[in-house]
Amino acid sequence: MALVPVARDHASAEFFDGTRIGELRLPRSRDTGEYLSPHTPIAPDDDVEQVAASGTGRVVSWSAVHHKLPDGGTFRLVVGIVELDEGPWWWTRLDGVDPDADLSDLRVEVAFEPSGPEPEHEVIPYFRPERG
Repeated sequence: MALVPVARDHASAEFFDGTRIGELRLPRSRDTGEYLSPHTPIAPDDDVEQVAASGTGRVVSWSAVHHKLPDGGTFRLVVGIVELDEGPWWWTRLDGVDPDADLSDLRVEVAFEPSGPEPEHEVIPYFRPERG
């Protein structure tokens, strides 16, 4: 589960329309075919379309973030950078991995979960080891 619920805005609406149906959407230039990072500013006159990505990639970098719980306990959240098969890099939570393992080049796939309990809370992507 996300640390805080996520809500859409005008710029993220098409992306979140995709996550609700299990698609990781990326902007792609119609002129060059290049996939862009979702964080790339897109001008109104840019010829860009939103397309479903494969949802797979490899871990480029990762870290275990230590959190303290109110009861004094702790947990580690593994976060990382995934190079998507289409090229862009994605900053994400990595689930189902050993925080002490070497995750270099680990093949991963996208999964989705609600960011909060309310219907208006968006479905967000995270990555887990690829299931062969």
